[in-house]
Amino acid sequence: MELPIKVKLDTRPLYVRTEEALSKLLAAYEPGDQLPPEPELARQLGVSRSTLREALRSFEERGQIIRRQGVGTFVAPSHPIIESGLEVLESLDTLTRRMGLRCEMRDLSIEEQVADPALAAKLDVPSGTPLTVITRTRMADGTVVAYMYDVLPASVAPVEAMRTDFRGSVLDYLLEKGASPPAYAWTNILPLQATEELSQYLQVSPGTVLLLLEETTYTAGNRIINYSRNYFVPNYFQFHLIRRVAS
Repeated sequence: MELPIKVKLDTRPLYVRTEEALSKLLAAYEPGDQLPPEPELARQLGVSRSTLREALRSFEERGQIIRRQGVGTFVAPSHPIIESGLEVLESLDTLTRRMGLRCEMRDLSIEEQVADPALAAKLDVPSGTPLTVITRTRMADGTVVAYMYDVLPASVAPVEAMRTDFRGSVLDYLLEKGASPPAYAWTNILPLQATEELSQYLQVSPGTVLLLLEETTYTAGNRIINYSRNYFVPNYFQFHLIRRVAS
């Protein structure tokens, strides 16, 4: 008597199976290679385009692929991780230099504006106070890794002086040239999704999860001298804290 052959069905969730199949497919490509268009890729994997998009989003957030709007999807090159303990206030320039990486900037804008009520509250200055606003994209060895926004009282960092002397790091500028150098910072660490504007600066897809460090910098006399919002592409960074047991 012939016994029926039992076939074990794969009962894992579809997204798990899709990610596994996509991972095997990526192994056949070299860093920098372009993947097939989404319709063809979905057909190869035997899944819907919506299921494929979710898998691609997950792989993008982990830094395994790069999706460029209007161009296509590429296998991400291997890259170093910029690691830092958040107990020490250091610039991105200092961190990358320590690792032997080249730190550059583009999209630099240094403008003067007056403090509206929201910024006046952030900097603890009267509304209408002249401010210096600095925005720029930061790169490590040619790869975009962060977008930075800083706003300071113009009395601390005059626009014309910044346009002459600024090299990429507000912290380093204040340490070298500030009359009242920074002593400490209060930092909020928040995950958020890339807006259309941020996605263009950071060369990621809208909705990509970013890491925001929102920071207020103080002098030793507790005067606020800088408010910043720094947006990092997480797969290039590893931040950590040393936590001790309370005594």
